[in-house]
Amino acid sequence: MNRYVLLLSVFALSLATHACDNSFSPKTEYEDRVVVFCVLDPTAPYQVVRLESTYDADLSNPQQPMQGRDIDQATVIIRSNQGSFTFSDTLIAQPDGSLKKVWVNHRLIPVEGRVYTLTVDVPGFDRITAQTLVPSRAYLQVHAGDLGVRLSSIPTTAYPATAYYFRMWVVGTRNVDGVDIEVRREVPVRYNADTDEYEYGGPSRQVMELFTTGNMVWTQTQLRVIDNVNGRDVVSVAYSLDQFVYSYFQLVRGFDDPTSMRLDRPDISNIQNGVGIFGSIYPDSMRSRYSALVHGG
Repeated sequence: MNRYVLLLSVFALSLATHACDNSFSPKTEYEDRVVVFCVLDPTAPYQVVRLESTYDADLSNPQQPMQGRDIDQATVIIRSNQGSFTFSDTLIAQPDGSLKKVWVNHRLIPVEGRVYTLTVDVPGFDRITAQTLVPSRAYLQVHAGDLGVRLSSIPTTAYPATAYYFRMWVVGTRNVDGVDIEVRREVPVRYNADTDEYEYGGPSRQVMELFTTGNMVWTQTQLRVIDNVNGRDVVSVAYSLDQFVYSYFQLVRGFDDPTSMRLDRPDISNIQNGVGIFGSIYPDSMRSRYSALVHGG
C-alpha cells in the first residue's frame, strides 16, 4: 500500500510542477516477457500450453496494427506426484487457416485434487513456473420445472471449485453426404429488453442457473429456421473453475458487480517470471431429450 501512496504522491508533485505541460503517455517502460496460457481439463483428449512473447507497442501510429511475437523454442514440462510430462511442439490450424505452434501432451490426464506444477524454459529468459489444483467436477444436476430447466452443481465436494459456469445447447443432426453432422445452438440465459438482445451466461460463484422455457423454445426455433435442423436433444454442461481461470474470465468479461473496483487482487497472473494464466477446469455434462425438458413428455 505504501508503494502505491508513494507513486500517487510523486504523480501529484509532477502535475503541480509541470502544470503547463499537457503531454502525457500511458506507455510504460517496455519489459520483454513470456506470456503463458494453459487450462488443464480432465475431459480433453490432450493438454495444450500456448506461449507468446510480449512486444513493444507503438502508440505513435494508431493505424498500425500491433503484432505479437511467437515463441519458437521452449521446454515445457508439467509435474505432479503422478509423474512428469514433457510437452511437444505441435502446429495446429487457426480459424483463418494459418498454423500456430503450441505445446501438446497426450498422456497427461489431470486428476481432481491434485497439484500440478508447470515449468517453461525459453532461451534468454528465466525459468517460468506456475501451479494449479484441479477442482472436483461439478456433479451436474438437471431439473425441469414450470419456469424452465435449472442446472445446478454440488458445492460440497472434496475439492470445491472457486466458481461455476453453466451452459446449454439445443442439438440436432444434419445428414451431409451420408454422414450425420451435429449442429447446435447455445441457449441464452436472459433477454435484455433495453438492447433487444439475448444474453448468454458466464462464470459466477452461484451454484445454479435457470434457462427459461421461452429461451429454449427460441433457440430451438433458430436451429430449425436458420440451420434447417430439428433440435431433438439438449446438452447441458457445468464447468468447475479454479481461482485462476475464474479471475481470468472476470478480467476479460467483467466482474460480478459492475459498479465496484477490485482492489484485493488486481493482477490475476499466477505465472512466476512471466505473465498469463495456468489454471484448471472440470466439466460435467448431461444429454437429455428436448421434448422431455420442455414439454414434459
